[in-house]
Amino acid sequence: MKKISIFDTFCLGLNAIIGSGIFIFPGLLAKEVGPASILAFAVCGLMLVFVALCYAELGSMFKQNGGPYVFAKEAFGPWTGFGVGWISWVTSVFCWAAVASAVSSSLAYFHPGFDNPNVTKALAAALVLGFGFINYHGIKLGAWMVNFFTMAKLVPLILFVAVGFFWVKSANYTPFWNPPTGSFSQAVFLSLWALQGFEVTPLPSGESVNPQKAVPIAAVGSLLCATLVYVLIQIVAVGVYPTLANAGTKPLAEAASHFMGPMGGTIMALGAVLSMVGFNSGNALGCPRLLSALAENNHLPPRLALQHPRYKTPSLAILVTCVLTTSAALFMSFQSLVHLANLVVILQYLATCSAVIWLRYKKPNAVRLFKLPLATPIALAGCAISLWLVKEVKTSEFLLGGLVIAIGFLCMAAWHRISLKSSSE
Repeated sequence: MKKISIFDTFCLGLNAIIGSGIFIFPGLLAKEVGPASILAFAVCGLMLVFVALCYAELGSMFKQNGGPYVFAKEAFGPWTGFGVGWISWVTSVFCWAAVASAVSSSLAYFHPGFDNPNVTKALAAALVLGFGFINYHGIKLGAWMVNFFTMAKLVPLILFVAVGFFWVKSANYTPFWNPPTGSFSQAVFLSLWALQGFEVTPLPSGESVNPQKAVPIAAVGSLLCATLVYVLIQIVAVGVYPTLANAGTKPLAEAASHFMGPMGGTIMALGAVLSMVGFNSGNALGCPRLLSALAENNHLPPRLALQHPRYKTPSLAILVTCVLTTSAALFMSFQSLVHLANLVVILQYLATCSAVIWLRYKKPNAVRLFKLPLATPIALAGCAISLWLVKEVKTSEFLLGGLVIAIGFLCMAAWHRISLKSSSE
């Protein structure tokens, strides 16, 4: 059985973070708080380091697939673990569908035919099913695809920073806090969409060479690397393009066109396509592992956790996830999922940081290859940061999140009832 390496796990995290967000949100953040948007990325990234450190300790304790689901289950029991795992899987399906559907909008930069709704749906389905097919035939194949797109998407971003620095004008940074009506906390919350992703690093731990070493390195390393890239990009985007706040959905392409001409816009549009396609490749690898982890403990039909006899992948979980994602791609939009995805990832963060504290008390002698110094203060800081971010979530997102969790528990209850009935016959 081929397993993924530490480098593969790092690329999985970095690929999940650097998705579509960095190509869209620089303009939205600039509209919210002007040049102070540079600090929004920096503050959000530094705050999330506390959370990533909690993932690092817990990731060094467990070797099973499932990540946050496993952490919550081991700390707080199967019901809490299932709730965290279920809503994480459902939201991953919806986000995968949304980003798959958004790829055509970036390709429309090269040809208007990609704006056709039928083309959008066909391309989204092809991406989901294509990457599903690759991952069905082996996790190493899926990891190679993730590695390729991770490196490919970094090239245009690094080029944007390297060339753009020579065109920066200091006057574009003043006044720094502009407009004064914006909300810095809302800007930090929006940054969360662009910086989340490191939490996927423990999902395939059961199929990793050395997950207890790989997860700590990948979780913290991918977050720090992405934060640095984002801050540099925002510095250049604000410094070279005074109308960044009004750039719409392609702020980096417009900013690059401003100092590199049409070629710059083309490069960044290509970067956006590579980034979104790469996000699809990462979800195809990680998302089904959440579903198979839920099935391993009989929360859902155990067949979903069975490995393919030849390829050693959770083949049925991959098929189910891809079918549902393809179906969702016909109906979901990208923008409608930002706040829901943020809510779900915050719940994951809160559960994981709390699990660090509880497992230090519950299993003090458990093997921790990465043991946090000052674990309780760091985990409490992670909890406080998560709760602070929650206050930016709208009531409608809370209600939708609650509905998703309720549906999950109904599915689990129905499966348990079927199992009991079958065993009694």
